[in-house]
Amino acid sequence: MWRLLSVSFLLLCGFTSFGQEKEISGTLKNTVGDPIPFANIIISDTIPTSRPLTFGYSDEKGNYTLNIPVNLIHIRMDITALGYEEKNILLDLRTVESADIILEESVTRLEEVVVKARSDTDTLDLNIGKMNMTKENTLRDMLNKTDGIIVSEEGGISYQGKQINKVLINGKEVFVHQNKVALDNLNYEIMDNVQIINNYKDKFAIDFDRIRDPVINIDTKSHFKGIVKGQTDVGYGFKNRYSVKAKGFFFSDKLNAFATSHTNNTGEPALSQKDVTALLNTYTSETTNQFLSPFFMTDDQTGKNVVSNSSLTLRWQGKNSKTGFVFYHGNFNKEKEIEYHTLIADTLLRKSERTTMERGHFVSLMANHSHIMSSKTVLQHVFRAVVLRSREYTTSIDTLFVPEVSGFGEQTRQLPKSFSLIDNLRLTRLISGNTALGLSLDYFYEKNSRALDTRLVHSSGEDVFQKSSFKRQYLSAAGELKLRFRKATLNTGLTVSRSEEKGVLDDMYEVGENRLKRNITTGEIPLTLQGSIRKLDYTMALTPVLIVADDRSGQRFLKMKHKLTYNFEAQNNMNLEVDRGYKFFDLNVLYDTIVQTYNQRIINTTDHTLRFAAKEAIALNWYNTNVARARTMNLGYELSREHHFMQSVLDSVSDNVFYYSNSIFDDKYTHKMKAGGKKSLYLGTAYHRLDIGGKLDYAISKYTTVLNERLVNTRVHSWSPALDLGLTPRKFFMKEIKNTTQLNLFDYQIEGEPEIRQSVLTNTTTIEGVHHKLKWILDFLYRFYYVREERFNYPDGNLSLKYDLSENISLAVSGRSVLTLFGLNNYNFANTTSEGNIVTQVMTRNNLGYLLFYTSFKF
Repeated sequence: MWRLLSVSFLLLCGFTSFGQEKEISGTLKNTVGDPIPFANIIISDTIPTSRPLTFGYSDEKGNYTLNIPVNLIHIRMDITALGYEEKNILLDLRTVESADIILEESVTRLEEVVVKARSDTDTLDLNIGKMNMTKENTLRDMLNKTDGIIVSEEGGISYQGKQINKVLINGKEVFVHQNKVALDNLNYEIMDNVQIINNYKDKFAIDFDRIRDPVINIDTKSHFKGIVKGQTDVGYGFKNRYSVKAKGFFFSDKLNAFATSHTNNTGEPALSQKDVTALLNTYTSETTNQFLSPFFMTDDQTGKNVVSNSSLTLRWQGKNSKTGFVFYHGNFNKEKEIEYHTLIADTLLRKSERTTMERGHFVSLMANHSHIMSSKTVLQHVFRAVVLRSREYTTSIDTLFVPEVSGFGEQTRQLPKSFSLIDNLRLTRLISGNTALGLSLDYFYEKNSRALDTRLVHSSGEDVFQKSSFKRQYLSAAGELKLRFRKATLNTGLTVSRSEEKGVLDDMYEVGENRLKRNITTGEIPLTLQGSIRKLDYTMALTPVLIVADDRSGQRFLKMKHKLTYNFEAQNNMNLEVDRGYKFFDLNVLYDTIVQTYNQRIINTTDHTLRFAAKEAIALNWYNTNVARARTMNLGYELSREHHFMQSVLDSVSDNVFYYSNSIFDDKYTHKMKAGGKKSLYLGTAYHRLDIGGKLDYAISKYTTVLNERLVNTRVHSWSPALDLGLTPRKFFMKEIKNTTQLNLFDYQIEGEPEIRQSVLTNTTTIEGVHHKLKWILDFLYRFYYVREERFNYPDGNLSLKYDLSENISLAVSGRSVLTLFGLNNYNFANTTSEGNIVTQVMTRNNLGYLLFYTSFKF
């Protein structure tokens, strides 16, 4: 089936659509009359803000053709090509319909390899001047108000189904895999223009790719260029809550620097795990990811949570090279009280009241360098390392309900450590105008360990000690051949890699050492075909893989990653994606006996070190944004299958100890559906804007598990419908009024019979206003829970008020969960999750509400 899908992608074609545009064309040549192929061209208007309108390239003969709006009179063209001086020209379209342009050579010339862009507009101007923003609003606020863009809390940015991982400042790459830092620290007051550039081409890379990921470009106001700027916010309030924020930046044509620091005891991290571990994610074990997770959780359901995060970004770019340096540091100190209910089907097995204290710190370092070595050769080097150390102390009072009611106390201490690094070296050489060769060398190293001791309180039983250590080295060498045809590109080559893993689990005084080892050699032949047929973009990637273990046993696998995108018009497209991959099971979960707590242990009786899980997925999505009609819609469906997937199932209970088994099951199917949309209406002569929107996320997972020593069919349903209503008045002291109602439903079924259900209804009303120098935001929240026949609810509120004493000094009040802070409600939190044949319900009354009084100073 999957091979048939791969071949069928070649048989699809597109159609042509028309718009209210006209063409501007011409030829680029050097001083001796030779054509300049593959130059970057940006066309902007000239009145009033010089906003970019479209983005494209010259073809192999130096010719270019770009579409622009028909009503323009003057435009500005910015032309850049590595090896040539940048050129800016102004054109009067009343007298000129084409322009032949001459570029002067610079000292070093590199024939930059790109392809001609489609005539569709590749630049989206966010038009931030009409977004009703204040100077404190962030890039996150702007993107949340932009149709067709989805922003996640941890910093993920999606535009028309494509991921954005770069934020440019004045056309220079500054934030690369640093979305959260950019989203939360770049303010409206520094911005002149904000654009999304689709199919962005890195000037320091040689490739023939026709389809690339988009980027965000921010043009700063002139008085924020070439000068150091900064801001400090200090807040202190009730119950000794505090927050100290600082940031500073310097933007120029060559050097760009950005630094942030945030320390608070309100449980709010300023960094994201996705950004800190970028490039490492492909290789790191699940154990290391679990060790890192507590550093980046926004967790206000705690009694204490001190978080400190710092970052430093330095980027330098010259004519022939660019260099980047990124440093992160973070630590946390957390205390919380949580009640856990463990169930199998609808039967309560255990109730635990736990008090947990966690603390730890991490350091992350990234450095990259790209250099034009000669007229046709580019060298790229990337290095990243992350080191962490933490500790966790847990005291629990447990009540067991099987085989009979009993109770005991337990204390557990864990000391996780981890170190990982990746070093990537890539050399690319242009052989001809249509051929390039690439060589790359990747090295990855990971080492993690966990020391655990656990004991029963007031018991004569012996303490349990366990220490695990894991080490992995990975080396990969690849040769790549890149070919460009008239309407397509082909990348192929050979990749050989070697992975060596060693794990040791020492039970100290019981069984002794349990050693695991896995050495794998793989050979891959990647084949990627990419191109466009009218309005249809296609990417087809097939990779046959040969997997050989040290015992000479071999396995074959076919990886694939295909994507079809049909562009009906700008910001209206439909895409079909097919993905197939594999992953070996984490060595850290394959030991014979793994102690998690004194009364919870995992037993493995089968050797799975050379087995892997395969995942296949197919997704269909439609994105449609119509600015003229103030309407946006999106629909999506995804079906995935996990073959030979591992789940931890409760196997038995003996002497008050729960024994779990990591078992392999055949298939797990997951269906995901999403739908969303928004329509804006303009009311009255003042054109007040009314926004009506909604969304629906639905997922169902089907898999087999074990219950009472027999296989049963399990289904997990989750629904999340939401309705949004917003009003933006004009010439009124209230800037925006918004109401959101969202319902979250969880339903766990065995053999079609409902076993566990939870529903949470949340209604939030937000009122935002501006009056002279005063800005304010009020949130009113009401939440209703229905959990296992229990019902409870509570109201709450957040607030933010800021008064500008001057351009540089402000006073502010900021509050979260204010009613909970002063004990004016009956706060409670609950959440239900499932894994294998076990359902876990978490409940707590902890809440880090705060009311802080801030002073802000800018320099």
